[in-house]
Amino acid sequence: MASPPRYVYAFLAIGLVAASQSGNLVRVGDAHPAVMAAWRLLLASLIMAALAGPRLRELAGLSRTEKWLAFLAGAALSAHLMTWIAAVQRTTVANAAIFFSTNPVITAIAAHLIYGERITLRLFASVVLGLAGVAVIGLDDFHLSAESASGDAFSLLCSFFFTAYFMFGKRVRAKLDNRAYVTAVYGSAALCSFAAAAALGLPVLEQSARNWLCFVLLAIIPTSVGHTALNAALRYMDASRISAATLSEPVLAGLVAWWAWGEAARPSAFAGYSLIACSVVVLVWDEFRGVR
Repeated sequence: MASPPRYVYAFLAIGLVAASQSGNLVRVGDAHPAVMAAWRLLLASLIMAALAGPRLRELAGLSRTEKWLAFLAGAALSAHLMTWIAAVQRTTVANAAIFFSTNPVITAIAAHLIYGERITLRLFASVVLGLAGVAVIGLDDFHLSAESASGDAFSLLCSFFFTAYFMFGKRVRAKLDNRAYVTAVYGSAALCSFAAAAALGLPVLEQSARNWLCFVLLAIIPTSVGHTALNAALRYMDASRISAATLSEPVLAGLVAWWAWGEAARPSAFAGYSLIACSVVVLVWDEFRGVR
């Protein structure tokens, strides 16, 4: 894969900042994970469909296999968001972040086996530094208990679904305009989420004003901006490197929590942030040098 255009790094940075706020925004509402994911994805798909316009015609040119891959990417995204929301609602943010931070390892292995992406020394070093940073940030708050066990399990599970989301979608994303691609994927994911809500017998329309606000914020910020920008980068960058870059999300989420909610940052957090910053520098340096 050739070195991506420089503007792709801007897409990636914007996507990481927006996607990192998902955990903070989930706490605005209290709806069931399936309902929250369903409305978040439906609203996002409508936003992106309006922006895609005539580009949506590109979907008709996909082969049957590619259409199935787009649907499976949506199904994986639905499962990822439902399990992530369930994790945030059931365990501490530290636990959720640490268990989800296994994702770059899972994605690197999957991308190597499926797409032949090389696991370079710099990528390995970036992931190790990032994992160390997340661990340092979360160790003070991290704890294993019966109460948080289900949330911890959901967080670990959602990291596998995130990998599946990227692996199913990478081939299709290469053939489509990003707006058309995410419209299809978000729409498929919304369909799967609403189906899950119906199967569980959950109320879909009877929601509080606070929940509706939560749905709209999640649709706009971490989905329409965050995931859409990450998918824009997916056309030009290895999935393993994008996944490794998500290790910066605890830093971005923590900074917003400090600014918006006045959450105090422990000394260990600054050490962790420094390690993650080094991780991102190593990762970006790898991309600029075109090392594969």
